[in-house]
Amino acid sequence: MNFLQNKQNLLPYDGEVYLLSNMLHPKMDMKKIISEVEWRDDKIKMFGKIYAQSRLVAWHGDVGVVYKYSNIKMVSHGWTNSLSLIKVHLLATLGIDFNSVLVNYYRDGDDHMSYHQDNEKELGFNPTIVSLSMGEERDFHFKHIKTNEVVLMKLRHGDCLIMSGETQTYWKHAIPKRKKIFTPRLNLTFRNII
Repeated sequence: MNFLQNKQNLLPYDGEVYLLSNMLHPKMDMKKIISEVEWRDDKIKMFGKIYAQSRLVAWHGDVGVVYKYSNIKMVSHGWTNSLSLIKVHLLATLGIDFNSVLVNYYRDGDDHMSYHQDNEKELGFNPTIVSLSMGEERDFHFKHIKTNEVVLMKLRHGDCLIMSGETQTYWKHAIPKRKKIFTPRLNLTFRNII
């Protein structure tokens, strides 16, 4: 990935995370994406109890691509026009092609994501995941699974976070609640399902 030659790895060890700013194409429109995608409000089972997910999600990509996490199965029915435009833009800019995207809609600061790893078997070994942020700035945390070391950062509108190498093996990541945030954020996590 030659576009990362002069970029600093934000993780101290056991993984690679890079932050690129201003990665939005002028035609990328958050409101249009929100209106185009097929939103889901699935329940997840944790520690024997059923909970509502603390955000809305949508799964898009090549027709028939399946993604499963927390006993939730999602099947893609194709790309929307907006998501296809972003996919093409990322391919042209980063040289990485993807067959799917998980879109997360954080409606306000109550919507959050607890610590987790994107290490499902269909992502393969040491996957590269590209996470594009739109809308409200949010805190983003990494926590090492063995040392508990924490790396903190803020993701702003147009930021692109690239997670690769052993990141999903050794680090969990989270977006914590923030009671003073009242505006939405979209997070598009592009990935390849094998």
